[in-house]
Amino acid sequence: MLHQFHKVVARLEFFFQNVVINQKMIQREWCRRLGCLFPAAGLLALVGTAHGQEALRLSEAGDQAAEAQHQANAATGYYNFLLGPTAWRFSSGLDCSYNDNVRLEQTGAEDDFIIRPSLNTQMHWPVTLKNSLDFTMNIGYSDYVQHSDLSQVFITPGSGLSFDVYVGDFKINLHDRIGITEYSYQNAGASANQNLESLQNTVGIGALWDLGNIVSSFGYDHANYVSLSQNQEQPDSASENINVKSGVNIRPEWQVGLEAGGTLINSDQASSPSVQATPDAVQWSAGVYSTVKISDYMNVEIHGGYTVYTPDNTGTGTNKVSTSDTSGFYLSASLTHRVNRWLNYSLTAGRSTDLAAAGQAQSYYYVRLTPSCSLFRKYSISTPVWWQEGTRIYNTTQGSSDYDQIGVGVNVNRTITQKLSAGVYYDFVQETSNQAGNQANANYTDNIVGLNLTYQF
Repeated sequence: MLHQFHKVVARLEFFFQNVVINQKMIQREWCRRLGCLFPAAGLLALVGTAHGQEALRLSEAGDQAAEAQHQANAATGYYNFLLGPTAWRFSSGLDCSYNDNVRLEQTGAEDDFIIRPSLNTQMHWPVTLKNSLDFTMNIGYSDYVQHSDLSQVFITPGSGLSFDVYVGDFKINLHDRIGITEYSYQNAGASANQNLESLQNTVGIGALWDLGNIVSSFGYDHANYVSLSQNQEQPDSASENINVKSGVNIRPEWQVGLEAGGTLINSDQASSPSVQATPDAVQWSAGVYSTVKISDYMNVEIHGGYTVYTPDNTGTGTNKVSTSDTSGFYLSASLTHRVNRWLNYSLTAGRSTDLAAAGQAQSYYYVRLTPSCSLFRKYSISTPVWWQEGTRIYNTTQGSSDYDQIGVGVNVNRTITQKLSAGVYYDFVQETSNQAGNQANANYTDNIVGLNLTYQF
């Protein structure tokens, strides 16, 4: 019996050794296939976009999502599960936090503990050596211990489906992106005195034409903004967005070009009897951009131009919206710099006119600095800082709505094992506003401290 047992063990060892060898061969083949996509990913990164207009903003979000996916594909061993022709990666998370002002109130702040389990799934399917299908979904649930009315599902922005097709000098991308935001402070200037749960779904197509020294692109997106809050104050809305860009490579590391975009915005005034009157609108913008790779560790991107926002007259009586054309410049400047192996940072600043909470239009100035350092083994520290000052483009007869928001955060993460990591964080947000008719909750401060765990399967 013992001899037979050893024979069974030997056969099992032989079997698993062959499984490991075959898996490594499959992984090498996947890396070879994914490597075919790198040149096209670099071309996509060269095409800049701007914050100055909603169509250009949506285009930028798509480019960032695509770039993140291509970087993920480039990582050796990124995927941890092969199923037929598809490669998958799974991870789970658990976040426990304390918020001292869950309803963002100026007086009588209410605190609570929030527990957020989440699941992240990513899939890559190289349909052919050039065409690929990607799927990303990071979904979870926020459980408020004391304020159950605020408990809700969330989907991290960037989740969705993307299909890349290469035809000659063209790269065509079909996409469907979805996100459900939770905190009102993530939509600066929002008038709600509770967490503003809203869904944004964007479906569209983008095309890039590479002619060597000349790179052009076109994009169309249909975006839906749906309020999921129990006390809906903003109407649901939809927008049609078109953007075009064309750039010339003056040098391999320097590209300059022209960009333009247009948006049609339609608000559903009948989505809820309590919603504020919100005008339909048309917006267009035109400008220039430049991207420069100063070194292997420093990149600069600048966009600038002119935008015009034209709303319709909407509402009657006290809800009458006094509208007029709003025009002005847009500007976006970003810098990413890896100082050394321990320190890197990104800095963005500019002025933008686009859609914010529940499809509401606003013009705002912003500055965001995100430094990150890894001074200690297995530890990483980031300290994001941001400032935003904006104005809703239209005014009701009750008055104007200007706001000013500042925020600072501290995040410390540590790798515990090869698959398990943990982090602690703190966020401070302060917003002031002259929101008429809601003065009691126009100004607030919010402190959030939490602990999160992430496990990679």
